Amino acid sequence: MSLVRYKKANDLWNVNDTFKSIFDHPFFSLKDDSMNVSNFTPRTRITEDRDNFYINMEMPGISKDDLKISLENNVLSISGEKRQTQKTEDTNLIMNEIYYGEFCRSFNVTNEIKVDGIEADFKDGILTVTLPKVEEAKPVVKEIKVK
Repeated sequence: MSLVRYKKANDLWNVNDTFKSIFDHPFFSLKDDSMNVSNFTPRTRITEDRDNFYINMEMPGISKDDLKISLENNVLSISGEKRQTQKTEDTNLIMNEIYYGEFCRSFNVTNEIKVDGIEADFKDGILTVTLPKVEEAKPVVKEIKVK
């Protein structure tokens, strides 16, 4: 919590400013971001090896049934929704840093990808999309003997 400079209490405005500065602290500033769609974007990592490209996305709290993966016009789209759990009347929201809502991530797919071989696996909140490379795109490794 930040320190608040002491102000004389005899001036009503100074007292109000002091209280206002306390409640302007980020701890007390609550915004209801639960319906803000743009806040939730799954963290993504893209890697490759000799045979495949891999897209890994963190999706905690998302059900496999809430995911949709499609490929259209060489664009791979991964979309879904992170649903908010219903709060009960006995629960008061103090702070919320968990974002909810719909999301969509799109990736351009080149001719280096075998589109018929694309697979997706969802386990422990991690989505892994495997994009196999076509034979021509795989690097050719040739061992050269030293004479």
